[in-house]
Amino acid sequence: MSKGVNWETFLKLAARHVVRPLVFQTIKLVCWDDVPTKIQHELMRFNKANIQKSFIFTAELLRLLDLFQKNAIAIATFKGPVLAHSAYDHVSRREFSDLDVIVREVDLAKAEKILIDRGYRADFPDRDYRSAFLSYQGQYAFRHNEMGLSVDLHWRLSSKGVGCPIPSGEMWQRLETITIAGRTIPTLARDDLALFLAAHGTKEGWRSLIWVCDFAEFLRKHQDINWAAILDRAQRSHSLRPLLLAMVLASTLLDAPIPATLVDLAWNHLAVRTLAEQAKLRMLRDSPEREVDKFLNGLNTHDRLRNRLLPLATLLTTRTVSDYQAMPLPKSLWRFYHFTRPFRLAGKILKRALRL
Repeated sequence: MSKGVNWETFLKLAARHVVRPLVFQTIKLVCWDDVPTKIQHELMRFNKANIQKSFIFTAELLRLLDLFQKNAIAIATFKGPVLAHSAYDHVSRREFSDLDVIVREVDLAKAEKILIDRGYRADFPDRDYRSAFLSYQGQYAFRHNEMGLSVDLHWRLSSKGVGCPIPSGEMWQRLETITIAGRTIPTLARDDLALFLAAHGTKEGWRSLIWVCDFAEFLRKHQDINWAAILDRAQRSHSLRPLLLAMVLASTLLDAPIPATLVDLAWNHLAVRTLAEQAKLRMLRDSPEREVDKFLNGLNTHDRLRNRLLPLATLLTTRTVSDYQAMPLPKSLWRFYHFTRPFRLAGKILKRALRL
């Protein structure tokens, strides 16, 4: 096993694809004695640090849930410790770097205050600035520098202009709970989580293997999932391509337990098959994908032409932090960024064309 393996490169790839806990578990079971001592020590150091970090994040999540519930704020959590527990059976078996919680938009100001009182600080402290230039993302990032923790506070599951098969109102009605450390934690319903994992991986271009692992391991853990209901919801929300793409990748790369008829359905979809091959190639690249290429590739993941026009319209009309940085204006003039943004984007495209 060890012959011909460049272990340093192997570990770098595992880190880039965020799968080191899975690599450690598999190697321990299959070929630990064949691994060089130096690599064994490196993997054990990582595993110990990752377990400690996972427990710290989980403990903080439970504290935050207590604070929100005591203040009568409806809250749910997804990804992070909850996804690790739901898909991998333990909070330390999946790497994560922040906590993701979601509240109703009407509770956003109260939720921010709770985080600030807890010692968190927003990446962009000015609330008006966040509302003007970041609200399209449907989330704000808060960091606790002393504890080394980050919280992404969501009020939507996707950015503006990005298709999402799970309407927020429907999500709140369908919440389920899981138990971690004896505590009941509200999270996405299983059908919602399957759709979310497929949509999230597709939005990110499936550049990292971890997103395929999430989908595959979730299905392995929940083999009684209602596929008919999920397909129906994906079709009604015009989000079938992301779901079929997740099926193709999870079944071909990780042998996920997906019914053969559904795998055939996905594989026989020409656009989905093309997207899957592109995603596999993307996973092998070291250099990050350019933003413009990422955006253009993402357009092909939408089921309908109308759904592809929405991201374009959003790109042209949504003011962002980069707009402010390119041309700082006083707050009273921020509304004019809606008019200047198309010209700024056109200028960037023209400069790129001239360089080519």
